[in-house]
Amino acid sequence: MSPIQNMSVRLSQLSNQLTIAGQDGSMEELGMIGNELGQLQTQLENAQAAVTPETSSADRQELVNCRMVLHGMMDAVQDIRTAAAEQYRQVLGENKTVFEQLDETVQQSEYAQAYQHRQLFKQMDQVNQQLRQLDGSMLDAGYQMERGQVIEDDLNGAVTAEGITLGKDDSGTMM
Repeated sequence: MSPIQNMSVRLSQLSNQLTIAGQDGSMEELGMIGNELGQLQTQLENAQAAVTPETSSADRQELVNCRMVLHGMMDAVQDIRTAAAEQYRQVLGENKTVFEQLDETVQQSEYAQAYQHRQLFKQMDQVNQQLRQLDGSMLDAGYQMERGQVIEDDLNGAVTAEGITLGKDDSGTMM
């Protein structure tokens, strides 16, 4: 299995973990997912360096699959953020303005539930940023792999349709 395929498998696992953690509201699990997304960024860079012309087509397709999973994760993160914001507003009610003016330690002690919802919202912002960064990196990696494949094809004598010029010599034979 290629490094990009391994990354794809891990990304699918993280997507499942995100769904479960979002349902449970497990901030600890969501934090671990954020850490693993950072590690995937490094794995992508290493995997990109290991791509060969023989594997680039399959790896590019796997990156497309990874990006589809990432977009699903972005949707899940948005759902978690929305739910956290709604719960935050619901818990605080008319005390929202007062809460936001308090020191963080007071917020945590006097409005623990609202504080947790706000922290979850912030954490999902960070995860969302990591997902977007990883998505952009995957898009760049796929482009570079495609570009590398085109260059490799050109070096191996492959001719693109744009490079073909047909003509006839004096005898009417195609040149």
